[in-house]
Parts: sequence; C-alpha cells; structure tokens
Amino acid sequence: MLRRSGVSLAHKIHPISTTSSRSLLPLICTRNISTQKRPNSTLSATDSFTNDAIYKPTPPPPASLSTLPTPYLLRTILICTVSTSPFLSNLLTKVLLSYTTFLTTNRISRYILQHTFYNHFCAGNTKPEIQSTLQRLKSWGFRGIILAYAKEVEVEGESSASHTSTHEADEADIASWKEGTLQTIRYAEPKSFVAIKYSGAGATAVLSMEHHKPASPSFLTALDEICEAAQADGKQVKLLFDAEQTRYQDAMDGYTLDLMRKYNPRNAIPTVYNTYQMYRKISPSNLKSHLELAKKEGFGFGAKVVRGAYLQSDPRDTFWSTREETDESYNSGIERLLTFENRSSGNAEGINVGVVVATHNQTSVTKAMNVLQRQKAENGMEGKSVTFAQLAGMADEVSMSVINGEANGWEKVNVVKYIPWGTMEECVKYLLRRADENKDSLKRTGETRRAAWQELWRRATFRA
Repeated sequence: MLRRSGVSLAHKIHPISTTSSRSLLPLICTRNISTQKRPNSTLSATDSFTNDAIYKPTPPPPASLSTLPTPYLLRTILICTVSTSPFLSNLLTKVLLSYTTFLTTNRISRYILQHTFYNHFCAGNTKPEIQSTLQRLKSWGFRGIILAYAKEVEVEGESSASHTSTHEADEADIASWKEGTLQTIRYAEPKSFVAIKYSGAGATAVLSMEHHKPASPSFLTALDEICEAAQADGKQVKLLFDAEQTRYQDAMDGYTLDLMRKYNPRNAIPTVYNTYQMYRKISPSNLKSHLELAKKEGFGFGAKVVRGAYLQSDPRDTFWSTREETDESYNSGIERLLTFENRSSGNAEGINVGVVVATHNQTSVTKAMNVLQRQKAENGMEGKSVTFAQLAGMADEVSMSVINGEANGWEKVNVVKYIPWGTMEECVKYLLRRADENKDSLKRTGETRRAAWQELWRRATFRA
C-alpha cells in the first residue's frame, strides 16, 4: 500500500524490516571498500584502460583535517565508533525504526539526534539552514554540495499483482515528487548539483519501468518541468539522476538519455547526468556506448560514477564476482571518461562532458587525480568538467586529500559533499534506508575514525 507522504521510493518495494542484520551506519559506502588488487582484465582485450602502466598512483598527501573543527572531529569519532560496533549499530537501528516519531518529537531525544546524526549527515530543513551548512562546508575547502530531498515514498509488495492504486493517487505521487524536486532546485546554489531518484514518482511509475510499459504523460511532463527549472533564469543546476535496482535501470537509462538529448546542448556544461554503477557487469559497455551515442548525435554527456549500492537486492549474476573486478571496472570507467576524445577534426565543436567521481576509495581517487592531471598537461581538458564527491559526514580524509592535493602536484578541482535535506523524521528514515542498502562498510568508517583520531592527537601534541 502506498504511503503518499514522500518523494522517493525505498530501494525495495516494501518497507524496511527490523532484522538485526541491518545497521544505521555507515551509509552509502559499500561501493567504496576494496583492496584494489588487479585481477585479470574483465574488459575487452583491446581496451587500454586495464594496462597497469597507465596507473602509477602516488601516495595521497597526509589526510590533513586541519580545517575541520574539533567538535566535528569528536562527533565523527563517536558516530564511527557506533557504526563499527555491530551490537551498538543494530541496537540503534532497531530503536530508530521502532520509535522514529517519538524520538524526533520528544524534546530530549530530538536534541540528541539534532546534535549528532542530523547535523552530521543532513543539511537542514529550510533555505537558511541549508545555506548555513553550505557556507560551513565551503569554509573547510569544499566547492559546494549535491543536494538531495530526504522525503520518501514507501510501497509494499513485490510486483504489480500486489499493487493497486487509482489514477488520482498516481497523479498525486508524481505531483508530490515533482514539487519536492522543484523545491530542492530552488534551495540549491546556482551551478550546483541536485540528486533525483526516478522512483520518487511512486509505485506505478516504478512498475512501469520494471515491466517496460510506456510512462504516463504526467510523469514525462514532470521531468520536463524539472529540467526546465534547473536551467531557468541562468541557474544552471546540474541534475544527477541516481541509479537504482537493476530491474528498473534499463528504463531509467532510456529516460535519462532522452533528457540529455533535450537539455544538454553540445557546447555547454551538461544539465542532465546519468549514474553508472560499475559493480554491474554491463556498466562498462553501457558507459562506452552512451558516450559514443552522445558524440554521434551531438548532445552533452553527464555521468556520475559509483561502485554500486544494491548488492542486497540486485541479482547476483548481474555484478562482478569480486571487489577487485569492481575496482577495475570503476577505475577504467573513470579513465574512459577523462580520456574520451570529445573533440575531433570531423566535428570541430565536439561535445561537452561532465564527470562526477563519486567514491570514498582513496586509491580510486588518487588514480583519477593522476589521470586528470596527466590529461591536463598532455591534451588539455577542453569541454570537460570534473567533480569529486563524497557523502557529508563521511570519508573526510579522502575529500581533504584532493582539497589539499598540492602536496602531490595536483591542481585544484571541485570537491563536493552529497547531503540530504528535510525534516528530522524524514532524514532519519532516509538514513535508515540508505544504511539498509549499504551494509558492508565497516572498513570505511574505521579509516575515517583513525584519521580523526590522528588529527586530534596532532592538535593535542602541538605538532605542525
């Protein structure tokens, strides 16, 4: 049964259960943990991207967290300590799931949540609060944020057989999703990013994608209104359409490519970005074919590249069997984008390409930065824009390795944080769902905790 209180669908078409295997933290980092060993190539033998000679990553600069305030570092250590304890993490998840409304309305528990999880992972619920969060992040060296609306729609049932709705209810879902997205665009800074889930349009829209049925006219109209709002009045907001479960992804890719054709002119920074989950075996070929299609048809191409977030629900045979293969797929995908010949003698104008390197993996970040610097030195990066992104409240040591990358001879690039906004109750539910999608992340928060401790020790011992 549809609860029409939200703007994004939970990753399964049923609510989250309170099984002990699900934990609140860390959030969206399954895609980011790896040993980065290189197996035999999983790509075509003709692809140069798997050649070890290409990658000579230098060690990242020291994870200097010197710009981060001490209270923030202490909060990071507290949250990471909870996340790395299965007992504490599972207990907290069960309590939050069972008593969300009470905990977010009771004065004492609300105060605790406000000054821990909410302030750490979320931007706020009003434009002034979001702007305050943005300015704080900018003071630490970040260029901006990727803003996502935390409000969600839940749908029970696994198939169309168990889903019933009325035309009026479906229209209300689409209208709610559209308005939430438009509000996010209004709150976003000019030339910044807004993240969108197609599934926010409701159960009927999702099931149409799953079963390859035509989208409703109101859904397509809503997409047009969202893209037009992103470009209106010179705001130039970039829309990152998130990847979702495999059974919907083909339809979503089709929608996003159609939007690119309409709203990504060849000679401007793209408005519309697709997301590629590189743990899927098909993603390298999809990325390659979509790039070539954009160049052939003459529209700008935008790509956010992640490892993947649906290991618990996607069919096992659709993704690589080892993390090493996923690492190779991810790193090769980034290299393909950064080295793509978007200019050619036969087409003087070429196309513009926007890339968002979304990962918490330090090795992948270092490799991407080295390829980027090499490309700038050898061929230039005309018509390409590159942004590195991590989740707010997490992997700060990775973010700072890029922000403070002069130690490796790296030039300044855009580094942003992905952060949800909404009421405390909406954000708690959002965080719980993201945690449910990404469980295998203990190593990631362990590294963040160690980096925070090292910085505090440096301050305590007055070391330079």
